[in-house]
This record gives sequence, C-alpha cells and structure tokens, in this order.
Amino acid sequence: MANLCIIGTGYVGLVTGACFAKLENNVICVDCDEKKIALLNQGKLPFYEEGLEEVIFEAKANQKIVFSTDLKKAVESSDIVFICVGTPQRPDGSADTSFVLEVADKIGQFQNGPLSVVIKSTAPIEAIEQVKQTISVNSNHPFEIVSNPEFLAQGTAVRDFLKPDRVVIGSKTKEGAESIKNLYTGFDCPIIITDIASAILTKYASNSFLATKISFINEVANLCEKVGANINDVAKGMGLDRRIGPLFLKAGIGFGGSCFPKDSKAMVDMANGAGSDFKILNSVIEVNERQKKVIIDKLKKHLGDLANKKVAFLGVAFKPGTEDTREAPSVIIANKLIEEGCQISAYDPLVKDISLLNGCKVDLASVPYKAIENADAVVVITEYKDFCDLDFSHIKSIMKQPLIIDGRNILDSAQLSKLGFTYEGIGL
Repeated sequence: MANLCIIGTGYVGLVTGACFAKLENNVICVDCDEKKIALLNQGKLPFYEEGLEEVIFEAKANQKIVFSTDLKKAVESSDIVFICVGTPQRPDGSADTSFVLEVADKIGQFQNGPLSVVIKSTAPIEAIEQVKQTISVNSNHPFEIVSNPEFLAQGTAVRDFLKPDRVVIGSKTKEGAESIKNLYTGFDCPIIITDIASAILTKYASNSFLATKISFINEVANLCEKVGANINDVAKGMGLDRRIGPLFLKAGIGFGGSCFPKDSKAMVDMANGAGSDFKILNSVIEVNERQKKVIIDKLKKHLGDLANKKVAFLGVAFKPGTEDTREAPSVIIANKLIEEGCQISAYDPLVKDISLLNGCKVDLASVPYKAIENADAVVVITEYKDFCDLDFSHIKSIMKQPLIIDGRNILDSAQLSKLGFTYEGIGL
C-alpha cells in the first residue's frame, strides 16, 4: 500500500487514481479545476468512461480516494506523485509540455522528503530532463524521475488498467523502477523495466503503429473500390495471418481522438528533431487526413451540389463508448460539409453537449429518427452496434432521399438495398 498523488483528473489521471485506489492504495486526485473537483466530490464524473463510476464509488466507500484542489497538501502527504496532465498538440505537431513543467515547478516547491515523480502524461523524451531540472531548482530533497506510460483506450480504460497487456517502467536507477514496479504486484502481465527514453518511445511507437495499420487498410479499401474487390473479405484474409492479426484492420473514415493523431505527429516531430525523416508516419498522417474527404466525395457523387442539403450523422464521438470528440472525423467532415452549404444534424448515444463539438454548427438530436427526419443522406460516423438495429423501413419513409453512406461498414448492405436504399460503404 502506498500514498499516491495523482495530478490531473482527465481520462488518464482519473482512471489511474481510481484503479490504484481499488488496489488498496491511498490516493489523492488533484486538479486546479474547482468545478471538476466539486463534481467528483458530489459523486459525479466530468466525462463518461465505462465502469469508472463504479470503481470510484467503491474507492470512496472504502476511504481510499479523495479529490482536492490543494496540490501542496497532496504532494506533502504522498510517497509517489503521478503527473497526468495534458500535453496538447501545438500547431507544428509537437507536444506542448507547458502543463507538465508547470506541475513540476509546484512539486519542487512542495516536496518535503524523498519522492518518486512518475510521468504518465505522454511527453517527448527531452521533457523528462526538463522536469528533473525544474524540480531541482526548488527542491533540496532527493527524488526519482520515472516514466510509466499509459496504454488506456477510451471506452475500455478501466479494464486496460487492471488487466494490461504489459506495464512499462523507465528509470535511470533500479530503486526508481522498483518503487513503481511494486504498485503493480500481482498483475498478470509482463513488466518491462527499461531506460526512460525507451519507455517513452514504446508508448509513441505503439500508438503510431496502430495508426499505421488503420491508414494502411484504408488505402487498401480505396484500391478495392477501384478494382472491384471487397475490403471486408481482404481484411479478414489478412487478419487470419498470425503475423498480422485482425485488430485495427477495419476500413473506415480514419482515426481520431486525443491519442493517435497527436502522438503520431509528436513522434514525427521527435524524429525531425533527431535528424530522422520518418517517411512512413508522415504518409500515415496524410492518408488519415485524406480519408475524411471520402465521405464528401461520395455525397457529391449521389447528391451533386451539396448546398441546402441536409445530412444526418449517426455518431459523433471518435469511437464507441466515449463522448470524446477531440480530433473526431465527425467534426472535421461536418465543418467541410457546412462550408459546402449543408445542414448537419446528428445523433450520438453519449454525446449530448453541443460544446463538445468545438463550435461546429451541428444540430444534436435526442433520438436518431429526429436527426434523420427530412435528410437527403445518412452518414454512419461511429460504429455503434445499436445503429444496425434501427428501423430502416421507417427511416426510408422520413428521408427526402434514401441514401446511406456507411463510413464504418457496419450496416447490412443487402438488406438496405432490398428496402430501396442507395448504399455505399468504404472499400465495398
């Protein structure tokens, strides 16, 4: 059992804190956002993540987790401090580590004894030395700097934390690594102890490789459409090869979210800074940006001029199981369609707050049929299985034109064709 301070209550910080509390550690989750901390103290989550509410409720009942804005008190009463603040993308693609360094400055001011400082935030290699120097300026106490990257997927983050594929710990010293390794005692997975640079690159390389698989299969899908092949069959055949595997071979409209786009661009920036031309990853990013335009091309193919047309989106979040719309294809595609003069309506089972759409002028409906009413086309954006169970006979009766663009290839094209829909998927 350890006394832990978790700085930052976003997806990574809150899941990390809650799960460590479930493992019987004493956890203080700290954030400068007073409204967010007030919500958490009322038993409410600032965002949706499957299973997280139950874990936090249990931890609070067992008095293993508290939420506070008092960083000084939290640092002073902890043996290990996890930095879990954001590292947003700068316009040039590099990671903005200003929040990490701001926190490091405070840690140095408040440290009152030996401390392990763990970087959970996805930050480039050079940021670790900057954190060390920043803490040193204000502290005379010994401390360890450790990298412990997170591998949490939104929608499955709690499960990913408690039952991970691996735990990666990067440290310059054996003592620093062991202090963090002890937190994962009993985990049934490999625990990799390495240097800090290798730990950081493991995180960046993992996300970049998954992004590469997605862009690759989307390029194959575009080729399938030109030569008359079926991407679903091609991907199935590829995925049965044990060296390739079936995951992340789902053709669609590209990846989004807070990790893949940001981490891919940050890795390119790191490579450029090191004098390495990461040609493959540059192409992955280019393909992903281009893939979002496929929907617009398909709509123009069937509707011609898009001015004054109504397009209904099924799904807004970048993936099922989350309300996150950061770098979501929906927002990018909607903005481009609005520039063409389209009206956009949308339904998402989790996204209910229009502010999550970053100012994009989309009409959010409370039920799917309301979004689809009088639409010239329906576009499937997020692969919610529930969309397959909608009443498509009713949908056809309330649309202006029976056109469906399936950006995730989840609907039954044969059934829709029988009902009289014009159906287009990706790579079919």
